[in-house]
Amino acid sequence: MLNTAKQIKYWCTMAENDIETASILVTSGKFIEGIFFCHLSIEKIIKALVVKQTDNIPPKSHDLFYLTNIAKIEITEEQSEFMQILMKYQLALTF
Repeated sequence: MLNTAKQIKYWCTMAENDIETASILVTSGKFIEGIFFCHLSIEKIIKALVVKQTDNIPPKSHDLFYLTNIAKIEITEEQSEFMQILMKYQLALTF
């Protein structure tokens, strides 16, 4: 049986670590790498919400739109545009 609270805490802790890393990178002028870690942080927060919503381990996906759909998160047009930008940088660094 899945320990939902433990999983949510794990994803939230990882998201906090990634946003701290993003801040360090951006502060040192490494903007693309910083954006990449921003994407990871948001992805992990959404995965915490997937766990909360489904009581299951989230899928191994970096697609923010797919994950928000699973988590049943409604996003605004502005949020969608922001996520599209983040997705471009996430994909660019994984090839």
